[in-house]
Amino acid sequence: MRLSLHVSASSLVHLNAMTSVSASDGTTSVWTVGDDGFIAYTSQDGYITRIDSPVREQLYDVDFVSPDNGWIVGANALILHWNGTAWQVSQPPYDSRWPYSYDLYNVAFTEADDGWAAGCTGTEGGEQFLVYHWDGSIWSDVTVSEEGNLWACVHDMVALSSTDVWLVGTGWYDGNEYGVSAHWNGSEWQLNSELRAYSMYSLSALASDNIWAITRNGIVLHWNGVKWTEQGQLESANLIFARDVDDVFAVGTRIWHWNGTVWNDISSSGNFPADVEIKTILSPYNAELGEPIVWMLDTSGQIYSFSLPRTRHN
Repeated sequence: MRLSLHVSASSLVHLNAMTSVSASDGTTSVWTVGDDGFIAYTSQDGYITRIDSPVREQLYDVDFVSPDNGWIVGANALILHWNGTAWQVSQPPYDSRWPYSYDLYNVAFTEADDGWAAGCTGTEGGEQFLVYHWDGSIWSDVTVSEEGNLWACVHDMVALSSTDVWLVGTGWYDGNEYGVSAHWNGSEWQLNSELRAYSMYSLSALASDNIWAITRNGIVLHWNGVKWTEQGQLESANLIFARDVDDVFAVGTRIWHWNGTVWNDISSSGNFPADVEIKTILSPYNAELGEPIVWMLDTSGQIYSFSLPRTRHN
């Protein structure tokens, strides 16, 4: 593996998320968001373009339904919408004087009229789940748990269909931290009490019966449609990205790869900088010879890319 510095998105602001969207002609754009309202996209030829933002809030996540239908979430419950020409405010930022904060960290869409935004509110007593649903017309506040106030914060979310959405986060009770995970089945959110030992920070879904997760301390879990099982613990990794059943990456300050049998530290065999912390990882398009290129965004605004030859298992 040879790591290349693909492009520098920004050295002036903290960057938080990256995603890709493909047009009907096959071209792909990679969008990046960050603090102070930073929005930019990188075309397939490598040129980066800064896009005017209607706000100067912290922007935490971005997702696209199509090239002319994109969504960004951020601080103070801000939600922006891309109509193909400009970013516009879909939900204005809250007045955050009380509670102290309303932050949306994740956004995920299955269709143009079915989207979710999640994060948490911060008060003197701690943090509580903050979840919204988009029905094609309005964003509505959603209650995840009826068990009183759920003192927890969402870290990541995947939406596979209108009846299959997962979110994970960290909860607190009586001064103790525990993992929170919930599943939307189309009619209600169901909490998974058997996963309280795992504070999951990142999710990646290939299918409804093939979902990968990783905790803050590097424990990897896999959902096979029936149950969650541990798939090892990795040093210096808290972000996961699955391309196939035998092609999964776990990253942080190191790069791990799952080949269907074992995890391998591929950062040690390349030129991965020692002081880099990866914030987002994705595979936006295929390389010229058919091997998918992996893109990684670090917190300083650098975008790295590499191509890893696949090992096929019969």
